Amino acid sequence: MLRDRTRRLLACPVDRHPLIANGPSLECSEGHRYPVIEGIPILLREDVDQTHWAAELALLAAKAGQALDDWAEPQPMDRVHRFVQEAIGGTGGNMYRPLIGRLTTYPVPDFPMETTTGETLLDIGCNWGRWSIAAARRGFHVIGIDPSLEALIPARHVCRQLGVEADFIVGDARHLPIGTGALDAAFSYSVIQHFSKDDARLTAAEIGRVLRPRGRALVQMPNSCGLRNIIQQARRRFRTPQAFEVRYWTPGELRRTFARAIGPARLSVDGFFSLNAQPAEAALLPARYRALVRVSSALTRLSRVVPPLLMVADSLYVAAERQGS
Repeated sequence: MLRDRTRRLLACPVDRHPLIANGPSLECSEGHRYPVIEGIPILLREDVDQTHWAAELALLAAKAGQALDDWAEPQPMDRVHRFVQEAIGGTGGNMYRPLIGRLTTYPVPDFPMETTTGETLLDIGCNWGRWSIAAARRGFHVIGIDPSLEALIPARHVCRQLGVEADFIVGDARHLPIGTGALDAAFSYSVIQHFSKDDARLTAAEIGRVLRPRGRALVQMPNSCGLRNIIQQARRRFRTPQAFEVRYWTPGELRRTFARAIGPARLSVDGFFSLNAQPAEAALLPARYRALVRVSSALTRLSRVVPPLLMVADSLYVAAERQGS
């Protein structure tokens, strides 16, 4: 079940009214009802097109009143969950594909935001909880949101396995089921890049809405000018992206979009040659990829003293702060 602190922050994704328990569901004062499956609320709108097929499965589970598969398959405490073994290529990126079915430990990165007060953080597009775990270990009160119930049930299992506290809800980043001005921080990695630019702008606006004054957002996005990303775009012949393909953004677009939606925005380098690989996980990767991650880390450090390197980095962080007092 969700922690009380988390439950008080939830709001109807349609009208933003508070949600209260009503039997096995959560309901707002306007009568919008959302089922809770295995302790995870399904806070999706049915009146909008979904961003991912996993949301359709979650809505089917909501109508059935139960999960559609054995997504929480029990496993010995010293084993990596089956779902993570299968999903790591998608959640980690191409460098992680050799690890599919071969993980001996959970790949958890270093979290790039600090907290000293146990601030509440929303991890948008958390999937099996890789970044949620990292944020909780840093000291945040973490709420992970994702359209996939199939991913969140294992995410909760992995947190228990690792002794980490985090709450998970099924939801849509464009219609966050969180009260206005409720959060201290928001984070998203390798998620919003898959949305159409219109949907990405809606998501940025929602992040701005749910942050309290002086609340912080940190979002990873792909740089259209990055050396690897130019090659990727050329392979697609620079056609319009389809479905869940990556959308590439110029640094100027990123600054303007997040500044308008949230507040003053600045960019920093996350990495080169990839949109996902993290230094803390390099030891898990094949040797050829470990070398790339090390070079990326060196260039990232160099970018702090040679700012023009940002223009050719592949993966960027956008940091923005909500205005007000």
